[in-house]
Amino acid sequence: MTGAARQCLACCGLALFAISPAGAERLQTQSEATQEKGTGGKQERFREFLDRVKEYDKLRNSLRSGIPAAGKRASAEEIKKHQEMLAEKIQEARKDAKPGDIFTADSKKAFRQAIDRAHSGTRAKTIDRTIVQGEPVKIDLFVNRAYPEKIPITTVPPTLLQHFPKLPKKIEYRIVGEDLVLEDTESNTVIDIFPGALPNAPPHT
Repeated sequence: MTGAARQCLACCGLALFAISPAGAERLQTQSEATQEKGTGGKQERFREFLDRVKEYDKLRNSLRSGIPAAGKRASAEEIKKHQEMLAEKIQEARKDAKPGDIFTADSKKAFRQAIDRAHSGTRAKTIDRTIVQGEPVKIDLFVNRAYPEKIPITTVPPTLLQHFPKLPKKIEYRIVGEDLVLEDTESNTVIDIFPGALPNAPPHT
């Protein structure tokens, strides 16, 4: 091996050691994105979950008929009326709804794998710190009931959210204690609950 070749290899080695934490995180993100696009990617792992969410979204869309719309210029009173009327229709249509209708056993497995994958990298502390920003409360949630307004909203951190499947408009993930909650923000209704999905989240107080 020539001196120039040895020098080149040495420089490459130094470059690898010189990667900053931010650079390592970017490489990890790029690697994860590539894996998600391959066979067994995100869409496939969450297929059952997404199918059931789409069924709920289709039901909600069908129930809007006869309810006054709440557009961008709607007053707070009009928005509240729209929300309550839609919630009443949804709760009647899903009167037999129970935990696990959306977060099925297979879906829970997929979410646990996604959460574990997110916590396995350099961003685990960032995820936990973001979750802690929501003030813990003592509250019981129920499927197909209103999402209590007094709960401080703790959304899923972006570094964790990227591992979850994308949701239709006005359906969002929430974190309440250790639970992962699916909320219909248009009707302020709890769609489903995955108890204990995030065991590292701050406990209720």
